[in-house]
Amino acid sequence: MSTIRILVVEDHKDTCLWIVAVLRQCGFEAMEAGDGAIAVRMAHKEKPDLILLDLHLPAGGGEFVMESLQSDPATSTIPIFIMTGDPDVDRIQMRSKGAVAVFCKPMDVHVFLNAIRSALEPGDLPED
Repeated sequence: MSTIRILVVEDHKDTCLWIVAVLRQCGFEAMEAGDGAIAVRMAHKEKPDLILLDLHLPAGGGEFVMESLQSDPATSTIPIFIMTGDPDVDRIQMRSKGAVAVFCKPMDVHVFLNAIRSALEPGDLPED
Protein backbone atom coordinates (compact mmCIF):
# COMPACT_ATOMS: atom_id res chain seq x y z
CA MET A 1 0.00 0.00 0.00
CA SER A 2 1.43 3.39 -0.93
CA THR A 3 1.83 6.21 1.54
CA ILE A 4 -0.95 8.79 1.63
CA ARG A 5 0.39 12.15 0.44
CA ILE A 6 -0.99 15.35 1.99
CA LEU A 7 -0.21 18.91 0.92
CA VAL A 8 -0.27 21.36 3.84
CA VAL A 9 -0.85 24.93 2.64
CA GLU A 10 -0.13 27.22 5.59
CA ASP A 11 1.87 30.45 5.78
CA HIS A 12 2.30 30.47 9.56
CA LYS A 13 5.51 28.47 9.99
CA ASP A 14 4.85 27.16 13.53
CA THR A 15 1.36 25.96 12.61
CA CYS A 16 2.70 24.32 9.45
CA LEU A 17 5.49 22.55 11.35
CA TRP A 18 3.00 21.24 13.94
CA ILE A 19 0.57 19.91 11.31
CA VAL A 20 3.36 18.31 9.28
CA ALA A 21 4.85 16.68 12.41
CA VAL A 22 1.46 15.24 13.43
CA LEU A 23 0.81 13.90 9.92
CA ARG A 24 4.22 12.30 9.64
CA GLN A 25 3.89 10.74 13.09
CA CYS A 26 0.67 9.13 11.83
CA GLY A 27 2.43 7.68 8.79
CA PHE A 28 1.36 10.20 6.15
CA GLU A 29 3.75 11.87 3.73
CA ALA A 30 3.38 15.62 4.23
CA MET A 31 4.45 18.34 1.79
CA GLU A 32 4.41 22.07 2.53
CA ALA A 33 3.43 25.18 0.60
CA GLY A 34 3.59 28.64 2.17
CA ASP A 35 1.48 30.58 -0.33
CA GLY A 36 -1.32 30.14 -2.82
CA ALA A 37 0.73 30.20 -6.01
CA ILE A 38 3.14 27.54 -4.74
CA ALA A 39 0.19 25.45 -3.56
CA VAL A 40 -1.41 25.40 -7.02
CA ARG A 41 1.90 24.47 -8.69
CA MET A 42 2.61 21.73 -6.12
CA ALA A 43 -0.89 20.28 -6.41
CA HIS A 44 -0.45 19.95 -10.17
CA LYS A 45 3.04 18.50 -9.92
CA GLU A 46 2.69 16.22 -6.88
CA LYS A 47 -1.00 15.17 -7.13
CA PRO A 48 -1.51 14.81 -3.35
CA ASP A 49 -4.28 12.60 -1.98
CA LEU A 50 -5.57 15.46 0.21
CA ILE A 51 -4.95 19.20 0.63
CA LEU A 52 -5.11 21.01 3.98
CA LEU A 53 -5.65 24.64 3.01
CA ASP A 54 -5.43 27.83 5.08
CA LEU A 55 -7.77 30.58 3.84
CA HIS A 56 -5.53 33.59 4.47
CA LEU A 57 -2.38 33.21 2.39
CA PRO A 58 0.02 35.43 0.48
CA ALA A 59 0.19 35.13 -3.33
CA GLY A 60 -3.37 33.92 -3.73
CA GLY A 61 -5.65 33.13 -0.79
CA GLY A 62 -7.29 29.83 -0.01
CA GLU A 63 -10.38 30.59 -2.07
CA PHE A 64 -8.17 31.34 -5.11
CA VAL A 65 -6.34 28.04 -4.59
CA MET A 66 -9.58 26.10 -4.21
CA GLU A 67 -11.14 27.70 -7.32
CA SER A 68 -7.98 27.08 -9.36
CA LEU A 69 -7.82 23.41 -8.38
CA GLN A 70 -11.56 22.79 -8.72
CA SER A 71 -11.64 24.24 -12.25
CA ASP A 72 -8.89 21.94 -13.55
CA PRO A 73 -9.83 18.29 -14.28
CA ALA A 74 -6.29 17.22 -13.30
CA THR A 75 -6.80 18.44 -9.71
CA SER A 76 -10.57 18.75 -9.27
CA THR A 77 -10.96 15.42 -7.47
CA ILE A 78 -8.38 16.13 -4.73
CA PRO A 79 -10.26 16.56 -1.44
CA ILE A 80 -9.63 19.93 0.23
CA PHE A 81 -9.94 20.71 3.94
CA ILE A 82 -10.11 24.38 4.88
CA MET A 83 -8.20 25.39 8.01
CA THR A 84 -8.86 28.88 9.31
CA GLY A 85 -8.33 31.02 12.36
CA ASP A 86 -11.53 32.92 11.49
CA PRO A 87 -14.36 31.57 13.67
CA ASP A 88 -16.89 33.44 11.51
CA VAL A 89 -16.01 31.67 8.26
CA ASP A 90 -19.11 30.65 6.32
CA ARG A 91 -18.82 26.86 6.37
CA ILE A 92 -21.75 26.37 4.01
CA GLN A 93 -20.22 28.75 1.48
CA MET A 94 -16.81 27.03 1.73
CA ARG A 95 -18.42 23.63 1.18
CA SER A 96 -20.40 24.97 -1.79
CA LYS A 97 -17.08 26.09 -3.28
CA GLY A 98 -15.68 22.58 -2.96
CA ALA A 99 -14.25 22.16 0.54
CA VAL A 100 -14.84 18.70 2.00
CA ALA A 101 -14.55 19.99 5.57
CA VAL A 102 -13.87 23.26 7.40
CA PHE A 103 -11.83 23.44 10.61
CA CYS A 104 -11.15 26.38 12.90
CA LYS A 105 -7.60 26.62 14.24
CA PRO A 106 -6.42 25.45 16.60
CA MET A 107 -7.86 22.08 15.61
CA ASP A 108 -8.58 19.21 17.96
CA VAL A 109 -5.93 16.79 16.72
CA HIS A 110 -8.05 13.66 17.19
CA VAL A 111 -11.10 15.07 15.40
CA PHE A 112 -8.83 16.44 12.66
CA LEU A 113 -7.05 13.12 12.09
CA ASN A 114 -10.33 11.19 12.12
CA ALA A 115 -11.69 13.57 9.47
CA ILE A 116 -8.58 13.07 7.34
CA ARG A 117 -8.95 9.30 7.57
CA SER A 118 -12.67 9.58 6.77
CA ALA A 119 -11.97 11.74 3.70
CA LEU A 120 -9.55 9.14 2.44
CA GLU A 121 -12.07 6.38 3.16
CA PRO A 122 -15.39 8.14 2.45
CA GLY A 123 -17.98 8.27 5.20
CA ASP A 124 -19.24 10.87 7.63
CA LEU A 125 -16.84 13.76 8.15
CA PRO A 126 -16.66 15.17 11.67
CA GLU A 127 -15.75 18.85 11.88
CA ASP A 128 -14.16 20.88 14.63
